[in-house]
Amino acid sequence: MRDGKKVFIISSINWHKKLAWFGAITLLIFASSAITHPMMSWFGPKQASFFPPQENINARHIESIPEILKKYKISEIVMAKVIPAEPGVLLQVTVDNDKPRRYFHLRTQQEFIGYDKKHAAWLAKYYTGLKNIKSIEFQSEFDDAYPWVNRLLPVYKVTFDTDDNLTSFVYTEINASASLTNDWKTDMQAIFRMLHTWNWLDKYENSRIILMTFFLSCLFAMTMTGLALIMLVKRKKGINDVRKKHRLIAYIIWLPLLGFSASGTYHLLHHAYGDSHGGLRLPDSFTLNYDNLSKNTEWINDYKNQALNGISIMIDHNKNILYRLGLPKGRHGEDITKDIKYSGMALEKPAVYIDASTGIISKTTDRSMAKLYANRFLNSNSDMISSMKLLTHFGPNYDFRNKRLPVWQIEYKTDLGDMIFIDPVTGIVVDRITAKERYESYSFSFLHKWNFLSMFIGRFARDIILVIIMSAAIVTTLLGIRLLLKKN
Repeated sequence: MRDGKKVFIISSINWHKKLAWFGAITLLIFASSAITHPMMSWFGPKQASFFPPQENINARHIESIPEILKKYKISEIVMAKVIPAEPGVLLQVTVDNDKPRRYFHLRTQQEFIGYDKKHAAWLAKYYTGLKNIKSIEFQSEFDDAYPWVNRLLPVYKVTFDTDDNLTSFVYTEINASASLTNDWKTDMQAIFRMLHTWNWLDKYENSRIILMTFFLSCLFAMTMTGLALIMLVKRKKGINDVRKKHRLIAYIIWLPLLGFSASGTYHLLHHAYGDSHGGLRLPDSFTLNYDNLSKNTEWINDYKNQALNGISIMIDHNKNILYRLGLPKGRHGEDITKDIKYSGMALEKPAVYIDASTGIISKTTDRSMAKLYANRFLNSNSDMISSMKLLTHFGPNYDFRNKRLPVWQIEYKTDLGDMIFIDPVTGIVVDRITAKERYESYSFSFLHKWNFLSMFIGRFARDIILVIIMSAAIVTTLLGIRLLLKKN
């Protein structure tokens, strides 16, 4: 038994030394780049307003909707909404997600040609509190300044005339600020993508996966052999100071390193070779019969003193046209703390639905409409739904990257174990994840990002702990390199 233990220890020592250089390089690259992530959160630019713009909507605005649709012969649409804008209350119509939206003034019935770009500029000014715009571009692909984690496309990239080139990315479909960056944050994001996700090898995807898997495996194996030495080899008296510090720090970081390397490898392979069903998807287009829109608009008078986020035009399961009134959760122009922003806060209260053909309040609810849009998307029915709940905060299944709250989470009894997230404002499928994708999401959320700590101590304190662990990993790696060099 003792001989077996001795052989195991000797083998562990040998392999720890053989893997040391690969593991050290891996740890230095990934630990140092990981620290840039919380730094972007701490020192990056901050919005001046969190809640979307709001406006009072009157009867004349509602009366103009069928008149405008008929005048411009618009019947096949993806979405139509009454929204706040710089000229006042406008009708926004989407006929294709990849093309700019169309806008109509609800008082003059005039179409504002090419206004989507101007609307993005107005929204950017609203969310940042700034005025002087340097440039504005339509962006349909992700890049270093606006990486794929932001989810929303296409967006407008609005750059302000500031020393740090403050840039707001605006998604006009839902009047949202998709992201906010500046030169410093963009540089940090580029470093993170270059060193942590190795995007410089994107054109050679298989090579990127093989190399990253190799290095992460070396890190995992080096940590395991180091753990064996910690557990099985007694610390000798008179051990030199460098080795002593290396061993003491190893006691602290071995478990986090195993979690980081294992979940990182799982995340890498899953996204490279696993089936992906996620991503935002707009509803299918529908035919809107504007002759069915009632002239009865007296119902809006009940909300004449109520500022609204907007009014969406939706179709229920019986093909009835409904007006959905978005009742705001917070005040116009109000901001919130970063902790609340990252943990999540709903932008709206439960909506009111009006039957557009009669002007009578409908029994339809956000819950029933979310169920309808999810069933349409999956081509399923309500009998297949196993659970359904309203999310007002971010969590493991639906995190900050998705931006929108509240959403309805609907789980289905399908072979894939589908979970669908529906934005009740528009019927947009914000995300879709299967059972296999949830397992990977839990692994990455808990073992890699330590989101379980955020539930108890908040995001900022969690980030502090992660930076300490990463810094400790860098220190023990440098000590290990010093020991290696001494041996040589």
